[in-house]
Amino acid sequence: MKSITIHSTDDYPISAHEFVPSSSNHISVVFAPAVAVPQKFYFHIAEYLADKGCNVFTFDYRSIGSSNSKSITALKNHGFFSWAMDFKSVSKHVKEKFPNNTQFMIGHSYGGNSVGFSDAFQYYDKYLTIGSQFGFYKHFAPKMRFLIYLNFKFFVPITTSILGYYPSKWFGLGRPLTTKAAKDWATFLLHPDSMLHFTKGNSETFYQEIKDSMLLISIDDDLFAPKKSVDILGDRVYHNAKTTRKHLVPSDYNLKTIGHFDFFRKKNQDILWPIIDQWFEL
Repeated sequence: MKSITIHSTDDYPISAHEFVPSSSNHISVVFAPAVAVPQKFYFHIAEYLADKGCNVFTFDYRSIGSSNSKSITALKNHGFFSWAMDFKSVSKHVKEKFPNNTQFMIGHSYGGNSVGFSDAFQYYDKYLTIGSQFGFYKHFAPKMRFLIYLNFKFFVPITTSILGYYPSKWFGLGRPLTTKAAKDWATFLLHPDSMLHFTKGNSETFYQEIKDSMLLISIDDDLFAPKKSVDILGDRVYHNAKTTRKHLVPSDYNLKTIGHFDFFRKKNQDILWPIIDQWFEL
């Protein structure tokens, strides 16, 4: 593993890590992180794929993890579309470095949605998303509906107006977010059209251009991405892609829980990670 810096479209420095295989299988894999989740969370699974011969890359969106060359308040106007440009820049860098490799994307939660916020799809041959969903809160369980509405309808505008950023950690939601990222997340969760709402107005999305194979994974005890919301993501958002759905029930794998995060934890390497091997034919 080696640390590198990749400059985004506006020259913002993005912290990334490259995992170099001892012998390449001519496959590149890029991890697109969840909201407020630093790239180090994906290091173990990245190492696993590198051991199989893949050239693997992780990165932090601007203001998250190590991509913090500016203060979070200085980046208050940077949100989902800025992150999408960061992802596109990393994707482009990987393709330019390994132009003859087949290139795959693994997206976690928002990461699996982010590919449509830019034209980064042009760099990929196949996709896998885990816990990525059509975010409208009314598709969630009743308790989560209440918590989402309370947090994003009231706490996001209050805290961002007072602090100049959103203190996600106060609410158990990971690293602090810029004001724009928090408000974009609120739109993603509170608007009935979720990410498709961003197509309206001055923003451009590329979901309809994504036509390659995509595996959408939902997890039975994932409170942040219930099965219904993942089904809708495939039906409404990635409807032009060759989508395959897979729903994981923890007991089917002799696990008590998987939730929104445990798929990526090293303890599940031998249990869940072979799903990736099968999908990408590693």
